[in-house]
Amino acid sequence: MDENELRTALRATVMSHPEPPPMRSHTAVAAARRSMHRRNLLAGAGAAVAILAVTVAVIPARGYFGGGTGIQPAAAPQPSPSALPDDSPTKPSWPAEAGGDATADSGQHYDTGKALLDDVLDLVPDGYTAPDGRNGEYDYRSHQASIQDGGYWAYLVSIALRKDDGYGGLTVEVHEPGNTLPGDVCGVATAFWGRGGTCTPRTVDGRKVGVVRENAGTEWAAYRHTDGTVVYVMQSTETGWGSEAGLGPLPTLPLTGAELAAVAVDDRLR
Repeated sequence: MDENELRTALRATVMSHPEPPPMRSHTAVAAARRSMHRRNLLAGAGAAVAILAVTVAVIPARGYFGGGTGIQPAAAPQPSPSALPDDSPTKPSWPAEAGGDATADSGQHYDTGKALLDDVLDLVPDGYTAPDGRNGEYDYRSHQASIQDGGYWAYLVSIALRKDDGYGGLTVEVHEPGNTLPGDVCGVATAFWGRGGTCTPRTVDGRKVGVVRENAGTEWAAYRHTDGTVVYVMQSTETGWGSEAGLGPLPTLPLTGAELAAVAVDDRLR
């Protein structure tokens, strides 16, 4: 197949699918901001970010980013929020503490995210340390509070775990009551960042936790409290950006599946 035939086949594939509904700018910006932060946690801040169905999104202090395939999408690009009139029904209306985007940079929710980081540090497994500061352009610790589509808040914390010369990671994401995540134990576990996987239910003090072992180096647990709060805890043998910074991985995951499930139900993470 030559270049012209490939281009024709790609165009036919794109045009043969129904046009997706337009995405509200509020949803686009929030999804873009959260996806950028998650991608930074898993693969380094300098890596490219691909966000499905978002043609152009606004990221504070990073400008615009979007597709670069040269293939025209079926749906027209959405305007950036700054290009929308103030009375537009799709004009984002962020809380004052969000500082103009989906994430809080001050106020109650920012403080909640920062407090969650302190709580996660209290849960560092025996034999491991959680380094502070930066390694070049990468943070060993980070916290974020972001408003989700639907108006509720979620809090994301990530720390590096060190043992000897190896570096892994521990990530916690907490969704407030009122979230739209699935209600059943394995449904909510496999919904984590849309990663799917095979869920194994575990019981911790009578509470049901879903645990997903993605591979030898990545595992997470999910728990929904009775008030609706959802807690995700993910452990990994690498920081995601460690190889770029010259850091070696941990030889094994820091926690057993049972220990990881116990962390997910810890009331300090609510």
